[in-house]
Amino acid sequence: MTIRIFFLLTIFWATLFSLTAEAKVDSEISNSFSATAPLDLASSVNGKYVYVLSKGRVAIYTNEGKLEDTIPVDPSFNRISTSGLDLAGIDDKIFLSSESTGKIQEITYSFVVSIDTTNAPILGPADAPVSIVVFSDFQCPYCSKLNPTFDEILKKNPKTVKIFYKHFPIRGHEQAFAAANASIAAQKQGKFWEYHDLLFENMQNLSQGKYIEFAKNLGLNIEKFKKELGNPQNMGQINKDQQDGFSIGVKGTPSLFVNGRKVQDRSVEGLQKLIDEELAKTGGQK
Repeated sequence: MTIRIFFLLTIFWATLFSLTAEAKVDSEISNSFSATAPLDLASSVNGKYVYVLSKGRVAIYTNEGKLEDTIPVDPSFNRISTSGLDLAGIDDKIFLSSESTGKIQEITYSFVVSIDTTNAPILGPADAPVSIVVFSDFQCPYCSKLNPTFDEILKKNPKTVKIFYKHFPIRGHEQAFAAANASIAAQKQGKFWEYHDLLFENMQNLSQGKYIEFAKNLGLNIEKFKKELGNPQNMGQINKDQQDGFSIGVKGTPSLFVNGRKVQDRSVEGLQKLIDEELAKTGGQK
């Protein structure tokens, strides 16, 4: 028995080594493009972008070779790498280093995006030069805390800021889609923001009966409201808002954008800083 096992093992390892020796690499060039005097390059964590470091700049390309934008950097940098965690919503960071100076630098960035606000509820003057777009969920506790922030921002910028609401209900929140649907029904009677406030005030106790109760409290036409609750176009609007969010990298709520710039600091001070920067571009006044 021992001799047989030894014989079988000998054949197994001989076969394995034979296959290894005969193995070949099957490869093909999937894509190529040209960049100006590249020193080093790195890929985004999600694989969508290629960062090419040249002397004095980082160029951001799509995988198809389309140049999206460039970031000016210290000309001494000659190495580049990235980090991030796409599934957890942690944005890419670019790390630069210089062999000659020993300097290391971390860069965070986001693209300025275009967001369709057609049919989105609005607060503030429609002709305001600065737009804040919020992707939100009526069962998101962090979203519910934004009301005082928005009130303060509109108070500070009564003529220059407008706020748009985009629906981004999270699938794990049991009443998120139903609440979004009810808010659209209220919007069609001109009471979105009042209904929005009631939803957040009662976010732990939402139900179909509550949606009707809120509508009665606001003096809405109940028959019209109930009819709108069954309007399939409402779900179409919710789905479109979600897809708009997905297309620009929204992964959770609340996600805010000031004139298309992703907001990292959601405090009044953080928002005001971005607002002031946008106003400075156009010479706008508060």
